[in-house]
Amino acid sequence: MANRTVSTAEAIHGTNPQFLIDKIFRERIYNSRYWKEHCFGLTVTGVMEKAVELQAIGREYGESHRPLEFTCLLLKLLQLQPDQPMLDALVDQEDFKYLRALAVFYYRMTQPSLD
Repeated sequence: MANRTVSTAEAIHGTNPQFLIDKIFRERIYNSRYWKEHCFGLTVTGVMEKAVELQAIGREYGESHRPLEFTCLLLKLLQLQPDQPMLDALVDQEDFKYLRALAVFYYRMTQPSLD
């Protein structure tokens, strides 16, 4: 299940959830060392454990535009589609700010706007 969305995933905004991240950047994430070493085969709880270790929020860094760990974990969440109660628990917890930020960012990307 390295680069595939789980089979039980629902379409978000009418498309595969992974497609919310553009193709070129998604390919950079798949080819990144962090993705291959740390995100391969992760479950939602594994993503949460990795998010606790985060040191920064962002998309990419360096001249080669390498993806940050935050973005790799976000893509993994898009693949796994955690259920609503788990997302609510992640947003409500206050101990780990980067874990909370990851959950809020995922929530903002996947939920419809209220207009």
